[in-house]
Amino acid sequence: MVSSIESMALHEPSGASHGGWVGVEFAGRVPDPAWVMALEWANRQLDPVAITRHMQSKRVVRQHAIDDLVAEGVHGDRMVCTILHDAERAALTTNLAQVLSLGVDLAPHDPACPHGRMRRTALVIAALAWHDIYFSSTDHLDDDAFHDLLFTAVLQDPVRDLPGGALVHEWIDLATAGGEGVRERWLSWYASDGERSDAAADGEPMPPRRRRDPSRDAALPRPSKP
Repeated sequence: MVSSIESMALHEPSGASHGGWVGVEFAGRVPDPAWVMALEWANRQLDPVAITRHMQSKRVVRQHAIDDLVAEGVHGDRMVCTILHDAERAALTTNLAQVLSLGVDLAPHDPACPHGRMRRTALVIAALAWHDIYFSSTDHLDDDAFHDLLFTAVLQDPVRDLPGGALVHEWIDLATAGGEGVRERWLSWYASDGERSDAAADGEPMPPRRRRDPSRDAALPRPSKP
């Protein structure tokens, strides 16, 4: 992951790729209807039957690779071998290759289409959600900046080639994207009221609260289970 973006892989049961569990941070937030529509459009461009078959094939390959590590005596605990495989032994790929593997057409948008860049971004988000890769803390970025960040950085990142449903959720947290003032940005856009109060009690300058209403983050795909 590029230095300006933080990524966190959580080893936990995989959920559906099309939303579901939203999480406490979005309680009461109104999803941006333009992004809801763009993501609905993007999901209609994908073939869930073909993708499910593709992911199942990749899961079989992953399980065989983990079986080999266990058979080699790398570690007696299969879970340790699973973590080792996913973190260090799985083949390297890129987020772009993972998106294209699902048959997604990422041709440059038609300038005549007023929502072309949003739809292109939505295709990336929907395709990566099938790989259990989700985005958080995007609200401080305008739509053009979000699009450009995806195509110039996120899609180029080297990542381990893991299938969706592999008991791993990866979160791409973009709170650190956008240049200087990371701490101030987090306090302004994403910190809870309690976190802001704690920071103020510690003597930190407190920037004004900022919100994107309606929220893009609240419209993005989430695992069906926390």
